[in-house]
Amino acid sequence: MAGTLLVFDPATGRSGALPGAERILPLLGKDFRQVVTTGDATDSARETLRDHALLDHFEAVFGGLGGPVGKPYGAVLGRLGVAPERSLAIGDRLRADIASDTDRVVSLLVNQGRDRVDAAAIGAVIARLGRDDVPGAFDALLDAGRPLPADDDDGVVRAAGIDGDRPLTLQIFRHPALAGDRRVIVMRPAEEP
Repeated sequence: MAGTLLVFDPATGRSGALPGAERILPLLGKDFRQVVTTGDATDSARETLRDHALLDHFEAVFGGLGGPVGKPYGAVLGRLGVAPERSLAIGDRLRADIASDTDRVVSLLVNQGRDRVDAAAIGAVIARLGRDDVPGAFDALLDAGRPLPADDDDGVVRAAGIDGDRPLTLQIFRHPALAGDRRVIVMRPAEEP
């Protein structure tokens, strides 16, 4: 949740909602069910979301999640009656925000390093992926992208870049503790002219 929905401002020493969240979350809520998964305790997470005027945008908050690698997104989606193929996990840390129990959930990683994204940029990626077959849309983008070197040491077995206003890196990630490969999208900073 922190780093994804909430961003820290070093100038003020406070956290605030992801810029544009108040505008984009209601729009996404018209077409998508939205839930929060976090390693934080559920009650604490709900309170933090309420304090930042974000709680009302979410159907549910699933707290206390996490493990050595990933989150149990498959189990959460099962409780909601949602197919993993129609889901997108948005987070800020690879090993914490990939699905631990299914290889059918695509993960979108934002706010890597110093580069901060706003909610509109996330909405644009969601629009590119659609909502019916997110892994299939990912695979089509990966095939159409500019091939990038894989990094087996980091578990990346295939990668491609998609250029544009907000460049993306698409990766097939493999972790020895997980069965199957994971599809990961990393929002990159815009290239310097």
